[in-house]
Amino acid sequence: MMDSSLGRKLALGATALTGLYFLLWLAGPLWLAEAGSWQGLPLWFWFSCVAAPLVLVALLLIWLGGRRG
Repeated sequence: MMDSSLGRKLALGATALTGLYFLLWLAGPLWLAEAGSWQGLPLWFWFSCVAAPLVLVALLLIWLGGRRG
């Protein structure tokens, strides 16, 4: 069984990561709408659809990797 404090920490962490992902996803079009393009795609696309998910996965791996042991 999972300890209730561990469950709360996991839920809080998941909520924080989801909120951070949403902010990164939203920031791309807001900040980079007029920034041009790279490889034929607008920079906001690269930020919102490529970089934001990669940052989320990296933070998740770091966060869960610290819970082992």
